[in-house]
Amino acid sequence: MLAVHPSAPAIDGVDAVPTLDRAVDLALISVPSVRAEVAVADAAGAGAGAAIVLSSGFGEAGPEGKAAQDRLSQVARDAGMRLVGPNCMGVVSHLGDGRWLNGSYFWAVPSVPGGLSFVSQSGAFGGMFFAHLRSSGRGLSRFLSVGNAADVGSTDALEWLGDDPQTTAIGMFIEGIGDGRRFVDVARRITPHKPVVVLKAGKERAGARAAASHTGSMAGSHTAVRAAFRRAGILEATDTDEFFGLIDSVDSNLAPVKRVAVVTISGGPSVLAADAAERAGFELPSLADSTLDRLRSLVPDFAAVGNPIDLTPQCPPANFVEAIEAVYRDPAIEGVIAINCGLDFVEFGQGVARGVAATGKPTTGFVLDAPRVAAAMTGAGVLLSASPERAVVALQMGARR
Repeated sequence: MLAVHPSAPAIDGVDAVPTLDRAVDLALISVPSVRAEVAVADAAGAGAGAAIVLSSGFGEAGPEGKAAQDRLSQVARDAGMRLVGPNCMGVVSHLGDGRWLNGSYFWAVPSVPGGLSFVSQSGAFGGMFFAHLRSSGRGLSRFLSVGNAADVGSTDALEWLGDDPQTTAIGMFIEGIGDGRRFVDVARRITPHKPVVVLKAGKERAGARAAASHTGSMAGSHTAVRAAFRRAGILEATDTDEFFGLIDSVDSNLAPVKRVAVVTISGGPSVLAADAAERAGFELPSLADSTLDRLRSLVPDFAAVGNPIDLTPQCPPANFVEAIEAVYRDPAIEGVIAINCGLDFVEFGQGVARGVAATGKPTTGFVLDAPRVAAAMTGAGVLLSASPERAVVALQMGARR
């Protein structure tokens, strides 16, 4: 590692030189925009393979900034050097064996490796993505903030990640697509074997104006974009919550299932889950007579032991574990959606955990205001979603992976 500074002998303990005088693999450029062109030229002249321009004040800042941005990309092209940015947050990549590349402005980056990669036109949304990974415990493979995309754009990144054996699922935050036809063609090749989830900003007029001032992006008609996404097999999220829900879903390694059970002690939300499951093409089969007999011996007379199975809050908590295990062991059931709203009987979560451990059947869930239940379920590897309906989507999307 080498620092370049016109006067300082060292920066943060790293030796510094006044100008780049040796070949490097990657140059990180963080200087005022008026000096960025010289810095890019220095990197190109020193034989850098790539440069990341973190500085802002280019295409997003009007015609003069756009002209300066064009000069940056021309210098890079003439030298055969790839350019990321400008006006971006950089790159984070897992290199294997516990080693990470942090070529970004982020200081709190993921440390857990995984198969999920993310491309963003917004640096700030990259920060939201990292926060979600930390809170959910998910791992990262690659992260790229393309910014104004003077050279390397979202489509380039998508194409590379499609061929990257370390990447198993791809998320993208996009404000505008300058090469729409190529983007669709690339995505269509990738989505049959790797899920691609996109959150598109700038759908409405005010958002489109904001996108133009933010990254200099042209947002375009979202009706056409939505149709193109469908043709390409892209999963488009309608909002931030759905985006992170879909990301969690496609990053989960769930076996495909058809026949599912909805298990709950919260009646209304379980009905929503059952409706969503049928819309998604799942079957909710009746349970075997032996399973029904076992459930009736454990739950109140007024409990619903069909499917959905509502054990009710009046069920003795000690019976939850055996009752839920009985559902898991039913031969007609291939997967389970577990719902609990505000009833923090830890035995409910323990029943789900034991069912998963005993049968390995794919399980997703929705838990609200029941921290002990949630902890027991997540400890067993159950993916919890933000709503009953999204728990259904999680089971569906995870099985597509």
